[in-house]
Amino acid sequence: MAFTTIDAVTAHYPGFQRGVPDQNPSDAQVQAWIEAASARITALAVGRGYELEGLATNNPQAYALLSLLNEVGAAADLGEALFSMLGPDTSPAGWANPNSLRRSHENMLAELGRGTYDKLFVATARTGDVYPAFGVKSA
Repeated sequence: MAFTTIDAVTAHYPGFQRGVPDQNPSDAQVQAWIEAASARITALAVGRGYELEGLATNNPQAYALLSLLNEVGAAADLGEALFSMLGPDTSPAGWANPNSLRRSHENMLAELGRGTYDKLFVATARTGDVYPAFGVKSA
C-alpha cells in the first residue's frame, strides 16, 4: 500500500525529466522506492496498532503524515540515484538534498516507532503510548 505518488516524489527534483526516452531512473524504479518505503511505514504503523484500512477517508490527517513520510523516503532514494549520476560540472541548484531528506525520513520513522503520533491515529490514546488505550502493556 503506497501512501504517495511518483509525481509527488519527483517534484523534489524539478530538473528531473520524466516521460523521455531512456528515462533514468524509470518510473518503475521510483515506484519500487515508494513501495519499499511504504513497507517500512506499514510495518511500524501496524506494529503500533494503527488501523490503516480506509485511513485516507477516515483519518485524512494521519494519512497525510504517512504520505509525507512515504514521499520523503522515496525522494531520498531518487535523489541519491540522481546525485550519483551528476557530473562534476553539473549543478544540482534547486534540487532537494537527498541527505537532508534521508535524515528527515529516518527521524520520522523513529518517531512513528516510538509512538509520537499515537494520538493522531488513536483518538482515545491517553499517552504517547497507544498500548494502554488497548488495555495492553507496552511492548
